[in-house]
Amino acid sequence: MVTKKAASNYKYKTLQDLAGILRIFNTFRVEEWSVTEISRSLNMFPSKVSRMIRTWEDEAFFEKNPENGKYRLGIGFLELGVVYTSNLPLRKIVRPHLEQMAKETKLAVACAILRNSKVVVIDSVKNLNIDLFTCRMTLNIPIHSSSIGKLLLAYLPREELDQILKSNTLKTFTNATVADLKSTRQNLELIREKGYATDEQETHPNLNSMAAPIRNGSGQVIAALNLMDEKSTTSAEKLLQFADYLKEKALFISRQLGYSSSNLSERSVYIKK
Repeated sequence: MVTKKAASNYKYKTLQDLAGILRIFNTFRVEEWSVTEISRSLNMFPSKVSRMIRTWEDEAFFEKNPENGKYRLGIGFLELGVVYTSNLPLRKIVRPHLEQMAKETKLAVACAILRNSKVVVIDSVKNLNIDLFTCRMTLNIPIHSSSIGKLLLAYLPREELDQILKSNTLKTFTNATVADLKSTRQNLELIREKGYATDEQETHPNLNSMAAPIRNGSGQVIAALNLMDEKSTTSAEKLLQFADYLKEKALFISRQLGYSSSNLSERSVYIKK
């Protein structure tokens, strides 16, 4: 006889297994996975993986490639993502500013947050001739090379920062990418001193970008406001001319969120050891 506790534990294990499957798909490196590949990666029975995938396929969360039988994420997750970002209170406040900034600067503008150690672009207005992955509303933006990623890292508490840096592989994307821990930490200190972060072709060979912090009422940095453009149109030096403009816009949004420069929490919560 199966007890209620055993049944509850079984359901909980099923949810854990589902979370494991979703984490496998949370990458740009591999777009499609077969049932066998998933089961081997998670040490699960293929039959269980197949049942779970098929159930979610019926709800449009997974799609099967008829040519190779492998699965990829379905439209259902995109719909959930759009609902999530659309309902964010911060996005509703930031959106008018993004549109205004795009008109005034003729640059691409974006706003990003940090969730589960990942950079999430919640909204953007693009004025680019090329489709750069760093401008999309997406996950998996490099946290150590992009201006928004570095900005959000710079204002984290030391313990949380250490955990993220240790758990993330600092990959090299271009010749300008800084991919060692010591240099990354030094750069984060400079970001806190300047009040903004830059990405000078560190993530994409044809992209320059800059980010400034958005704070909440307690002074905590909760988002990054970003300007970006192709280097062929806007050099890194030219983009730096917008530094004060970007910081002022970020400060204005912060004040809308209740932030005051007189707040005791204005100081960075980062604590050196």
